Amino acid sequence: MNLSQLIIIASAYLLVACKPSGHDAPTEHRLALAGHATTSPYFTADQDGAPVLCFTTVDSANGVHRLAYARYDTQSGRFGAPITVAGSEGTSASPEGMGKIAFKADGSVVAVFGKSFNDPKNRFAGAIYYTVSQDDGASWTAPRFLHTDSARTYGRQFFDLARLGNGEVGAVWLDGRDRSIKGSTLYFAATDSTHAFVAETAVHRGTCECCRTDLLVDGAGSIHIAYRTILYPAATFGEQVRDMAYVRSDDHGLSFTAEVPISADHWKVPGCPHTGPSLAYAGNALHAVWFTAGGTPGLYYTRKAGADHPFASRKLLTTEGTHPQQVAFGSDTLAVVYDRMTVQHADSGYAAAHGEGHGDPMAHDAGNGHQHGAAGAHGAGHHHGAGHGQAQGRAKSGMASTVELNYVIGGEAGTPVSLSTAPGMHHHPVIADLGDRLLVAWVSEQGESPEIAYRLVPR
Repeated sequence: MNLSQLIIIASAYLLVACKPSGHDAPTEHRLALAGHATTSPYFTADQDGAPVLCFTTVDSANGVHRLAYARYDTQSGRFGAPITVAGSEGTSASPEGMGKIAFKADGSVVAVFGKSFNDPKNRFAGAIYYTVSQDDGASWTAPRFLHTDSARTYGRQFFDLARLGNGEVGAVWLDGRDRSIKGSTLYFAATDSTHAFVAETAVHRGTCECCRTDLLVDGAGSIHIAYRTILYPAATFGEQVRDMAYVRSDDHGLSFTAEVPISADHWKVPGCPHTGPSLAYAGNALHAVWFTAGGTPGLYYTRKAGADHPFASRKLLTTEGTHPQQVAFGSDTLAVVYDRMTVQHADSGYAAAHGEGHGDPMAHDAGNGHQHGAAGAHGAGHHHGAGHGQAQGRAKSGMASTVELNYVIGGEAGTPVSLSTAPGMHHHPVIADLGDRLLVAWVSEQGESPEIAYRLVPR
């Protein structure tokens, strides 16, 4: 029995989504596939606006990773049968640089995923590939490089996708090809009528190598990109900091504004925090949420009231969260999900000296390789691997985490609600807005294999 058959059988029995029933307490469900772990969730929407969950499957027999996706039917309250992306075998399962798909306006499916190269001089070397389906996953084109350069000696990863205002798909990623700079280069490219990525543009040189990027297209078609950049501000006497930055394009990616800081946090971290920003747009304002240890460590929020307005001064949302994702609705309301460490063993956790616990080498670097570990009292160097079979090791080390949801109204955070109920590692949540409800998914590690947990909650 092949993977597609297993997925279809498993989906019939195990992909049971919750249905709306007033505002009762939400029920947690599992995206469990027979013989496969599931990890690295990411929400997108198809050409009709229906929510679609992308994720990575891990074959329990041979450890092979594949990219898959499934639509969520808001009427029936169920996910459809997952579809496996042909050609994605061996993909990375990095929770900050997971494989993703996007839909063009004509319904074509564009799948993007990373794979490692076997380079003894750079263990972070790898490439980003894409493949296209015009029949909703029944067949796929041969995988091609997303980037124009085909060298196999450096890293490229931490990409994001979005449908552009012209109906094509845009992509951003971090690229290590420029060896003359510290860090990586942020690139942008977009599909054309032949479904190929073209017009590759170097948007900014000198970014942090391994934090998730965020590409957002608003209702007017403007492109918004947030990422962690490398700066040497005068206020720190030229010492390196890694803070969130922003660029915008109003012509579908043909040109971009100069980089501007989202917040002058001045986080002096000599490695990669592995926790990227999240953008949302509502009420004619752009909203940003991110983690920093520049100042009081925690999750922060700011908003930008219009194209010609600066970002407002940051506000602390919580001192206990990392890996935020958000949706915005109404005039000024956000729903933010994140993971929070609940137990920490004395010899594990956030300390920079211990580095990261990644299960995939592509998770570390989009550049040439350097020290990776979060610094500061609450660095983000924890539970990033999400790889097959790592849950037991984390449990033995005393580590545990939970997924929380918090509503932010007018910049003020409410009382967080825990969405994960069972003990274990629950991390890297993602969120989709269904109109009257919110759909939240995350990685849950309680046994030998990670699974994606999800639940529907009131908006």
